[in-house]
Amino acid sequence: MSASTFSGSSCPFHKFLAVLGALSGPLLTMALSSRGPLSSNRKGADGGVSGGPTLPSFLIDNEITAEIPADLKSTITSILEIASKTRDVLQDTVEGGTKACTENASGDTQLNLDLQTDSIAFTTFQLNPTIHSCISEETPVHTPLNPTTGTTTVSFDPLDGSSIIGPNFTVGGIYTIWPSTSSLLHTRGTSALASVIIMYGSRTTAFISCVDRGCLEVTLTGTKWTVTTPKITLEHTKKIFAPGNLRCVNTNPSYSNVVQHWISQNYTLRYTGGMVPDICHIISKGGGVFSNVSSERNKQKLRFIYEVTGMAIMVEECGGVYLDEGLGRALEREVEDVDMRVGGVCGSKGEVDIFKKIFLA
Repeated sequence: MSASTFSGSSCPFHKFLAVLGALSGPLLTMALSSRGPLSSNRKGADGGVSGGPTLPSFLIDNEITAEIPADLKSTITSILEIASKTRDVLQDTVEGGTKACTENASGDTQLNLDLQTDSIAFTTFQLNPTIHSCISEETPVHTPLNPTTGTTTVSFDPLDGSSIIGPNFTVGGIYTIWPSTSSLLHTRGTSALASVIIMYGSRTTAFISCVDRGCLEVTLTGTKWTVTTPKITLEHTKKIFAPGNLRCVNTNPSYSNVVQHWISQNYTLRYTGGMVPDICHIISKGGGVFSNVSSERNKQKLRFIYEVTGMAIMVEECGGVYLDEGLGRALEREVEDVDMRVGGVCGSKGEVDIFKKIFLA
């Protein structure tokens, strides 16, 4: 990626990247030559990666994370550092939903907080030699960070729920960890290694999910993360529903039929308009169903590499199901474009089965 990639942007962080890019060649070469090669076997004293952040103790002790590679633990630790810094920014801000007068590549109006939290993430990832590269919803360019030493790539949405931050609703962050790559194009969601989903509300929590190992919840108190739920399992059925893109029931009869079923069967509505709080509510309550279906008139908004993949890993590792609108497994989808959007349904297996049966009838 050349320095000119960001030179025309009005975003302050993009301008910083342009300057950094012009200087990074000789400086990066010197830094990397002094650091030496990195592998998941090059561990620091705490079981993490040499030169990386200090691991929180639960990553070493918890059954879900104890046996994962050191580089994956290190990447998760950096994400938790970002969450802590983002929490502080959100608590100190008085501007809420103030717009930054810029748009991301998808045409969405950005908030000042979008840019701030995106900058926090890039800066933190840059400092971890484990992290090869990253790409975000706000900076949708695959950006090399530690290309010689890094073994992981992170795709993320640093502040999911920008549209509801003004009224002070709970918002979140979605981080998906992949094996290191120079591009996620033509990669399937099944290639991802783990996800970390952050909720910024009355307290700050993180759901850490490692593929084929499970999901745990940790809570931030001061600067320390503490395990609050060692392993999460969803019930087979639970009458809680969160219907995203509800306006399309007028033009999508199949979706309308499902919504009418939920209402007629006396389901409890729990919906804020934010993907993170709505799905994490289902995870915390132990079951339910979240949907986000589209129609010709009301298009899909959820982006696959920034939002859907990370949430799907979490749901599946809790014993749930995440299907796309074609009702196949969402993680089987291949990345066709970094802005690729995927609708679908997720939650308790029994509830997703009911959705599928009615939707296809």
